[in-house]
This record gives sequence, structure tokens and C-alpha cells, in this order.
Amino acid sequence: MTLNPPSRFRPTKKAHQAALVVEHVSPDATDIYHDRLYAAIWTEEKDIEDPELLSALAGDLAVPTGLIERVVTNDELWPAVTSSMERAHAWGATGTPSWVIDNKLMVPGLQDDEFFERVIKRLTAIRDEGGESE
Repeated sequence: MTLNPPSRFRPTKKAHQAALVVEHVSPDATDIYHDRLYAAIWTEEKDIEDPELLSALAGDLAVPTGLIERVVTNDELWPAVTSSMERAHAWGATGTPSWVIDNKLMVPGLQDDEFFERVIKRLTAIRDEGGESE
């Protein structure tokens, strides 16, 4: 797979939940589903927060029709994802992944969507105030 940097970073809240569905319902298909998610992000630049896309990526896997779409639409597994993030932080696992924003700031570790929104708003404000040159 050829990795292409996406033109924009997308949230992964729903994609994480969809991956958990596959992991629990069809464990043998987990690697296949992860590969499809990575291709959607890094090769095809698709919106991995789209419930229909997430469901379609598992269309030929042993996952009941509509399950992924229902779970991610209602954020049914978000508590499990946040629990996993909290455990990772408690164990000191904050170095991967790392994100480079605007080619100026590296954010290490697993962060929630709200954190990235705050960072991006702050960087935008600094740029708009003339504090940074392009």
C-alpha cells in the first residue's frame, strides 16, 4: 500500500468504534478490516467517520448487516474507546501516534478530538494575528 498524507486530518472516533465491532464479532477479520481502514485513510482519503463507509468496509465480513452503522451512529462503543485511551495514558503510552499540525507543531500520543480542535483553533488564531508566517 502506498501511503499518501491526507489533505486534512479527520477524526477517528467512529472508526475506532467500528474496529471494535469487527474485533468482537468477527475476530478473524480484524486485520482485514484494519487494512481497509488504513487504505481508506492513507490511500483513498475517504471520510472514516461516515457510518455507511465504515459499514461498507465490512460488507463481506462476518459482521451482521447494519451493526457497525448503528453502533457508530449512536456512539455505543465510545465509552470503551475512551477507557482504552485512559488505560494507555495511565501506562505512559503517549508517544504513538504523533501528529504534525501545519508543519509546525508535533502532538505526541493518543489525544481526543477536542484536544485537536483546541490546538488547531489556537494555531489558527496565532497565524491570523500575524504571529506566524506561512
